[in-house]
Amino acid sequence: MSSLNWADLVKDAGEATSGNYDPLPDGDYDLKVVEAPAGTTSTGKTMFKLKAQVTSGPFANRFIWDNITISPENKNALNIFFSKMAALGIPREFFLNNSPSNAQIEATLQGRVFRAQIGSEVYQGAKKNKISRYYVSTGAPVATPPATPYTMPANTAGAAVPPAPPAPPAPPAPPAATSAPDNAPF
Repeated sequence: MSSLNWADLVKDAGEATSGNYDPLPDGDYDLKVVEAPAGTTSTGKTMFKLKAQVTSGPFANRFIWDNITISPENKNALNIFFSKMAALGIPREFFLNNSPSNAQIEATLQGRVFRAQIGSEVYQGAKKNKISRYYVSTGAPVATPPATPYTMPANTAGAAVPPAPPAPPAPPAPPAATSAPDNAPF
């Protein structure tokens, strides 16, 4: 087992640089989804833990995080979820036509470009960034995704959408109604 030479490591690191972890200034930024693994909130709701990277400007390559939560019991929260997904280039039709699994949603989110309004708030005494609003990207799409039962708009970085599970067979048709004979009682 090798041991580390801590004196050399401290010397090589140099002085601490301020600004690397300072919050981004409030404003609009072009972003790209780096990862969005599915998770569960403390109350048991499904969420996608979005990590996005600034793609342009003086803060290019900086990161911002957001949790996109699905709240089935709250109509307004559901609309917010689907609005964020639409800004990420994933319209409601994708969910309707594919009934995607969490893994398929994760894969579809990967590489998505969008624009966001970044704000800040104080959390536990420290100023932190938050995504205040999602917008459709104003830049050109990164690549065209593969075709699926619903063709996604071009907005991914070549991330393949896993195929949706096959649709269940249609239920059998109900028996045809028979008419009563003319002499039947009403």
